[in-house]
Amino acid sequence: MLSRRHIRIKVLQALYELGKDDSVDIVVGIRKLQRSIDRIYELFLFELQALTDVHQIALEQIEQKRNRRLPSEEDLNPNLRFADNQFLCWLENNDKFKWGSDRFKINWGEEKDILIRIFKEFQESPEYQDYMSAEENTLADDKKIVKIFYGKHIVHSEVFHQLYEEKELHWADDLDAAQMMVAKTLKSFDEKCDESTALPSLLKDTSDMEFAKVLYRDCRQNDDKYAELIHAKTKNWEMDRIAQIDILLMKMALSELINFNQIPVKVSLNEYIEISKEYSTPKSGNFINGILDKLKIDLSESGEIKKIGRGLL
Repeated sequence: MLSRRHIRIKVLQALYELGKDDSVDIVVGIRKLQRSIDRIYELFLFELQALTDVHQIALEQIEQKRNRRLPSEEDLNPNLRFADNQFLCWLENNDKFKWGSDRFKINWGEEKDILIRIFKEFQESPEYQDYMSAEENTLADDKKIVKIFYGKHIVHSEVFHQLYEEKELHWADDLDAAQMMVAKTLKSFDEKCDESTALPSLLKDTSDMEFAKVLYRDCRQNDDKYAELIHAKTKNWEMDRIAQIDILLMKMALSELINFNQIPVKVSLNEYIEISKEYSTPKSGNFINGILDKLKIDLSESGEIKKIGRGLL
C-alpha cells in the first residue's frame, strides 16, 4: 500500500516532467499521473510473476529429468517439496493474480533466462538444501523459503533493477513500495486463502488518488501565485539559481498548507523536507525549511491556512 509520501513523490515527478513540456493540459497531466501511480501495481505483479516463473522452472526441471532416455530412480521419484510449495501453488492459481497478469501483459519473456540462473544459484544454497531435506514440511516452512529466495535473490538484484529501469523510468523509485506489497502478500497468506483471495491493494482508498489529483491540479493552477510567494522570501537569491526540485517542493508544500485543511502543518512541512533530502541537494532540507517557516507565519496571519481540528496548526 502506498504511503502519502510516495504519492507526493509521484506528484513531484509529474510536475517535474512539465519542465520538459509545459504545454500539457491539466486533464491530460492528471491522467498521466494516475497512470504512473497505477503502474506501481504493474511492478508488484512483475515481482510476483518472478516467483511463479521460478516455480514453473522447478516443475520443468522435474519433468525434463523424468523424460531422460535413462532416468535414474531419483529422476523418476524426485523431491517435490519446492514444486508443492503451498504459497507458490496458491499464487500461481490465484484469480486476481492471473487477471492482473493478463490485463497488464506481465511476462518475463526472453529475460526468463535470468530467473533460471538465479534459481540454480538458489538451489545450491544451504537454505534450499535444508528446506528440501527436512523431515517435516509446514506452511511456515514454505513461506520462509520463499521469503529467503525473494529477499536474497530478487530484492537486491542489480539485474532486476536495470530491467525495471528499462521498462519504466520511475520504477527504480517505486521498487520499495512494490516489494512491500509482495512481503505483505506473503505474510498474509494462510490456510484460509483460496483462488479468489484478494491481493493487497495499491491504495488505502479513493481518497489517496483524490489527494494526488487535487495536489497536482492546484499546483498547476496556482503556479504563479506560489512562485510569487516563494520569490518574496528569496529576494537575495536568483530564482534560476535555486534547484528546480526545491521550488517544486515548496510550491507543493504551499498547496498542501492552504488546500488540505485536515493535514497538520507540521506533517506537510516535515514530508517535503524529508523528500528534499532524497531528491534534491544536501543543503535543500535546511533551505526549504527556512523559507517555508517564514511563509507559514505569513499565511497563518493572513488566514489562508485554515486547519480543521485542534493541534493541526
